Amino acid sequence: MTPAGKFYLLCLCLLAWLLYIPATHAQELMRVGLTSLSPTTLPVWVAKRQGFFKEQGLTVEPIVFTSGTINSQAALAGEIDIALGSGTEVFTIRLAGEDARFFFGISNFMPFKLFVNPNIKSPADLKGKRLAVSRFGAQSDFLTRYAISKLGLNPAKDVTILQIGSTPARYAALKGGSVDGTIMWFPVTLIATSEGYRMLADLNDLISDWPYLGYYAMAGVLKNKRDKVLRYLRAHVRALEWLEGNPAGGAQVLVNDVKIPPEYAEAGYKEFMKSFAFDGRVPSKGFELLVESEGERLKGKFKAADFIDESFHKQFVKK
Repeated sequence: MTPAGKFYLLCLCLLAWLLYIPATHAQELMRVGLTSLSPTTLPVWVAKRQGFFKEQGLTVEPIVFTSGTINSQAALAGEIDIALGSGTEVFTIRLAGEDARFFFGISNFMPFKLFVNPNIKSPADLKGKRLAVSRFGAQSDFLTRYAISKLGLNPAKDVTILQIGSTPARYAALKGGSVDGTIMWFPVTLIATSEGYRMLADLNDLISDWPYLGYYAMAGVLKNKRDKVLRYLRAHVRALEWLEGNPAGGAQVLVNDVKIPPEYAEAGYKEFMKSFAFDGRVPSKGFELLVESEGERLKGKFKAADFIDESFHKQFVKK
């Protein structure tokens, strides 16, 4: 090869290297807040493990908080881009005067059940008892108060509600005798049943179409980072498709990333896989219930649509 040819080849190699550098640095960081480690977060861990986020030019950093209240505070403070949390978290932000929107449903069902000490036989026996929630204002707090009212009691007068923490922490408090009941979800409900605790109410009988967990963000984020959010959602949906075809793989991710005990992983996959919304449908009835629950305080101020941005969901509806 002539010197001129060698020089030309060197230039081509250098050009290719320079073009490659921006590609490797094109990955955008995206911080995602998680209310807790639950089976509903499966798509996040699958998308990370399978490289689906990377394919969309994203480096996703999941941050697990101890409650929905802290998750919503992080969204409000701009510490995270988007949050994976409950409809009640959006509700709390809006009541504080800030604009957040629930924009993509993940799991549209009610997984909670109210468990109590076995000596409590009926709702009337709850009078004067102590019930555990994660934090005041969190989903567990709203649902506990709602369930108690539907059972014919006044949650403000007939029971004492205590802030305890996550579902495992609340169950530990129930077992330790510091509280008399709490709402819980899989797999702690299976453990509680096997250990003799009584299910007093299945909240799915009270609320069927509920925004249990989905993605929400401040309105400014959804406007200014729309392309970034859409790329994230494409990876999320691809992870759901992967999960649908890989039950064993999904169960293993539950064990590795969600820290579900291996003996419950298969049941957990089956329980939550059927609840996933592949098109991100947001259950507006749940938000109607939240508005209704506030009574006169919100009358004329908010309607369910004020808490939702359906434009993202509409882009994933199959024609």
